[in-house]
Amino acid sequence: MDSASSNYEKLLKELTDLIPGAVSANLTGVDGIGIAFYNIDPAFDPTLADAEFATMLAAANRAAQNLTVGDISELIFTTGKITIILRMVGIDFYLGVGLQAGVGNIGMARLQMRRAVEAFVRALY
Repeated sequence: MDSASSNYEKLLKELTDLIPGAVSANLTGVDGIGIAFYNIDPAFDPTLADAEFATMLAAANRAAQNLTVGDISELIFTTGKITIILRMVGIDFYLGVGLQAGVGNIGMARLQMRRAVEAFVRALY
């Protein structure tokens, strides 16, 4: 593992530690290729999630452009088991956080993700 990836994983772990109910965090290219992830559920497949979330962001961005409302900066969706927050890191990457349904603090996650994005932008660009 290279040191940049190790540093990114450390930042992702620190991010999840700051967010009540967080179960995963990932840094991914908009092409769906994962850069780094931190996950507490061994059954969770981050590679599949990276690709699926990139597809969702691309579709949301196309819809936003068609509606001429600007580019997507954040996307949030909730299922019965998890809430996922995806936040753009520049134009080439996104940061994702998974929150346990009914436990995760969405407001705290959004605040901490804004702070983390600043650190990732400095590291990546």
